[in-house]
Amino acid sequence: MQQWNRRWFLATLAATCAAEPHGKGRTFPSVAVRYPDPATEFTVLRLTDPQFSSSLPLAGNRGVTARSLLYASDMAGDWQAFRMDLKNRESRQLTEAAHLDPASIALLPKDRGFWHFDGPTLVETAFAGLKSRDVYHVPDSFEKLPGASYSEDGQYAAFVEKSATRYRLRLLHLQTGMDGTLVESPTELRDPLLRPRHASLVYRNTGQPSMINFDGQQSRRLTLAEGQTLHFQWAADGHELAYLNRPPDPHQLTTLRRWTPENAPDQASDARIADTSQFVNFDGNADSSVFVGASGSKASPYLLLLIRAGKRELTLAEHRASDAALVNPIFAPNSQFVVFVSDRHGKPAIYWIAVDKLVSETDGS
Repeated sequence: MQQWNRRWFLATLAATCAAEPHGKGRTFPSVAVRYPDPATEFTVLRLTDPQFSSSLPLAGNRGVTARSLLYASDMAGDWQAFRMDLKNRESRQLTEAAHLDPASIALLPKDRGFWHFDGPTLVETAFAGLKSRDVYHVPDSFEKLPGASYSEDGQYAAFVEKSATRYRLRLLHLQTGMDGTLVESPTELRDPLLRPRHASLVYRNTGQPSMINFDGQQSRRLTLAEGQTLHFQWAADGHELAYLNRPPDPHQLTTLRRWTPENAPDQASDARIADTSQFVNFDGNADSSVFVGASGSKASPYLLLLIRAGKRELTLAEHRASDAALVNPIFAPNSQFVVFVSDRHGKPAIYWIAVDKLVSETDGS
């Protein structure tokens, strides 16, 4: 009987292993760990294992919903895309990419699927059956720089390609595959960000934010406050661009400001929203009434809420990241929680914290 039980156990184990999918479609159990933040006692949930590196989608690209999280991780051996159920915190592997660009992932409209670049190829994948189609392929004489920006209606993508002698800012119609070059330059182009509900985008040209229409017209440098522009993000309706300004005087605080484009470039306006605790990056909630930011202060490496109306900050938690630029905080669409990244426990991992008692709920799912 003992020998039969052993044979039965080994056969069952082998059958179970054979049934477990490998690669795309594989499910990973929850590794979430809950702990009280040392600075505030608020409950923080570490969602991914810090033995592996994980990252969130770029600012402006949708990857967080009230129920799920799109992210990238190397926990399967190399970088792949995953989707986590935020209720049971299980993750499903979505790709078997040869060369995933983690900064290129984003959800399709209505959460039907997602986009990602695998090397030179932009791929669209449906969650149903994980069926994929190639949308675009970078020409052999160019390479795509990390990242991509996608319009909320799923019509356009923008990204930068580089050859041996020049950079070019590309605009792609995702449904037809038609593509074009908006800007070409021998100097660095990067960080394209599509403007919601408008046919235009901002990008960096030799580090300075610029704007251009989809038809290539009205290309201009943004008239922002003097100093360094650390991070920028469009409001959900595209009516203003919020940005972090580090003044030339090192004794002055980093400020959160807004730039409001009008129909004519000379009518654009710029104004201060509030001083910050040395924010390095940030995210606004759905109605831009509250911002969450990562402080670059070594003495106070905090994740903070900035209330726009009162121009005051509330400390949420320590992020303790080795580099605050890594944190990349993102509001849930309903403004009830925030996710962020830190390497405080090892490699970069994704963390979750509720803000429902501090921020009013907004429309979003």
